[in-house]
Amino acid sequence: MSTEVEIKFVVKPEVKPQLAMLLADYVIIEQAIKPLSNTYFDTTTSQFRQFDFGLRTRKSLNFAEQTIKTAGIVRGGLHSRPEYNLPLEGDLPTLADFPAEIWPENTDVAQLQSDLVDLFTTDFERTMWQLKLANNAEIEVVFDFGMARSGEHSYPICEIELELVHGDVDDLFTLAQKITQLGNVRLGNVSKAKRGYQLAGLYTPKIKPLTLKMPKVETESLGDIFLATLTQSYTHWQHHEQFYLETKDINALVEVVSAVELIQQTLKGYTNILPEIELKQTELAWLLAELSAVTQASQLQQVMTDNSQFIRKFPEHKRITKELQDLQASYVDFAAIDTLFNTPRYASLMLSVSKFLSQGLSSVKLDSVNVASFANMRLESSWQSVLDSALSASTLNADDYLALHEKLKQNLLIGRCFSHYYSSEKRDKFRLPWQDILQGIDDLTVLQVLMAVAKQQPDTIAVQIEKVLMRKQRSLLDALEQTRHQALTMQPYWLAD
Repeated sequence: MSTEVEIKFVVKPEVKPQLAMLLADYVIIEQAIKPLSNTYFDTTTSQFRQFDFGLRTRKSLNFAEQTIKTAGIVRGGLHSRPEYNLPLEGDLPTLADFPAEIWPENTDVAQLQSDLVDLFTTDFERTMWQLKLANNAEIEVVFDFGMARSGEHSYPICEIELELVHGDVDDLFTLAQKITQLGNVRLGNVSKAKRGYQLAGLYTPKIKPLTLKMPKVETESLGDIFLATLTQSYTHWQHHEQFYLETKDINALVEVVSAVELIQQTLKGYTNILPEIELKQTELAWLLAELSAVTQASQLQQVMTDNSQFIRKFPEHKRITKELQDLQASYVDFAAIDTLFNTPRYASLMLSVSKFLSQGLSSVKLDSVNVASFANMRLESSWQSVLDSALSASTLNADDYLALHEKLKQNLLIGRCFSHYYSSEKRDKFRLPWQDILQGIDDLTVLQVLMAVAKQQPDTIAVQIEKVLMRKQRSLLDALEQTRHQALTMQPYWLAD
């Protein structure tokens, strides 16, 4: 058995000569180009996927092997999976050849063998360089270019993989950072196998809300919560980045923004204990600025799909709808987002977070901090900043609510990380009205956009549209005011006994 420790990049074909020039500065102890053909297998009931195993055969010139990759760890883009490689005779894997201890308890290996079916193949040319570093570390770098096929479906393969043969993981990340600067390089979180399952119709990626699963309260430390929050947010980010690139669904970008915001907010909360992590704030702020119009574009899309009856109240509503569509398109340039996700700066940011997560926390500073006290302090400090704004005034107008948005959103984000430490009944009772208010503020933002569109119309039309929008805004403000006054009477859950 061996354990792969590797970093994967999805790249453009033109990166290959640039990669070769970069690697020429290293001591190359081996270099080769060879064709590879992989066939991936599972049972008719997808038993290997249920085990979280990968089963494949690989053939090349005068070479054939069978491989099982067992469940491993993918943390922040660093893949670590135990794998078993054995010689292959014929075309089908022979499961009985593999060590008995790898199988889950009560596995009927003979039955698995009889149920095997091939799912998809990957045929590609692999260019390999084995490097020796000055500190005697060794890294294998491969450039794969080819195609994956399942029935009539196919997708192109163009990837770089870095595998640590010998040395420290830091050596792997140092080389990976240099590769990010080539451009047209994106950190990959989806293996060839997973994309093959998608190709075969056995896996369908979906947009999903960001949820956090935390360790048990009885055993966790503040470090556990910190890493769990960042790791799950980062996974969510990568999943929806890939989903967006495949579908151009604006809602996937919304989830990317949600994950980056939670990472940013989490890092901010820990800078007093771990001041060294503050270095990443600049890059996260840059990325959120690049994606700042995503939420508005998504909100406009929702207005046009879910509130078409409301827009029909406008005079010349068809023309207004067309203008809204043009406005939405101006918010998010799909080509520009594609370019962003392939820039060196973006790749470097992703890899920096990946490195941080893969290393874990060597510092004991977090483990010495009481979780409940820290959570109470973070929530109270954030909440006080909300109260210090206009929140407690007797009456708020639309501008007042819009000014509250970021502070209120930050408080709710902090609460997500520590929600399992509090009574769910008291927590949800306090949070739900504020979540409703946050949604109402988002609706006010959309009304402001619509108002700006109305002002661009001829005067007679603008007046009619503004009347409709003002009625909508008054109704929304009445609901917000009622909810706010009721919510202000409730004791924050982190102060409850």
